[in-house]
Amino acid sequence: MEPYESSRLAKIVMRSGKLLLQSGGDVVSAEETMKRICLSHPGASKPECVLTPTTILFSFKTEHHIITRACKITKVGNDLVRIAKIHDLVNNCENLSMKEMEEELDAIEREKTHPRWLRILASGICSAGFGLFFGDPLDVPFIFFIGLGAGWILTNKSNRILMIICASFFVTICPILLEHASIHLSIETVVVSNMPLMVPGMVIFNAIRDTLAGNYQAGLNRTAEACLIGAAIAAGTGLALGVMVL
Repeated sequence: MEPYESSRLAKIVMRSGKLLLQSGGDVVSAEETMKRICLSHPGASKPECVLTPTTILFSFKTEHHIITRACKITKVGNDLVRIAKIHDLVNNCENLSMKEMEEELDAIEREKTHPRWLRILASGICSAGFGLFFGDPLDVPFIFFIGLGAGWILTNKSNRILMIICASFFVTICPILLEHASIHLSIETVVVSNMPLMVPGMVIFNAIRDTLAGNYQAGLNRTAEACLIGAAIAAGTGLALGVMVL
C-alpha cells in the first residue's frame, strides 16, 4: 500500500469512528466499525483501537510501516438516523472503494438533522403523552406548552449540563406559578411528565453495554455522565423549589 493510500484509509477510519461517537453510538460499536472498515482494504492488517467517549486512538499495519491516528470528540448528541447510515456503510464497505466511502461519509456529514422547531414540537407532544398516562387529561394542555418551553431550552447550542439545569428549573417553577395564579393542576404530574425529556436513557444504555463488553473505562465515563445529568436535573428542580420557598 502506498503512503498516500494508507493515509487516506486512516482518515476514512477515523471519520467513521468520530461520526459514530458524536452521534451517540457506544464505544464497542465504534471499535467494530473502525476495524471492519480498515480490514476492508487488502493492504491493511492488525487494526488496534483505544476508544473512550471523548478520545480515539487508532493504528494499523501496512506492508512497510504502521499508521497511527488520534483525535478528540467534542460535540456529542443523539442521532439514530446517522448511526444507522454509518452501519449501512460498514455492512457494504467490502464492496466500496475508498473514494466511494469518502463520498458516503461526506453525504452523512452534510445531511441536516431534524429542524429545531420539529424537535421542540416533539418535546411538547412527548410530554403531553406522558401527561395522559400519568394524570388528569385537563392538565395535558399545560404539560404540552411547558414541554415546548423545555424543548426550546434543551435544543439550544450551549453547554448540555447548563441547559438541563435550566430546563428542569423551568418545568418545576411553571406549574407552581400557575398554581399561585389560581389555575388548579397537579404540580407533581406536570413536573414528572416533562422530566423524561432530560433523562439520559441512551447514555445509561451505552454505559451498560460498554461495561458488559469489558470496556470498563468507557462504561465508567458514561456512568459518570449519566450521574452528572441526574445531578443537573435535581439541581434545577431544587433551585426552583428553593426560589418559591423564599
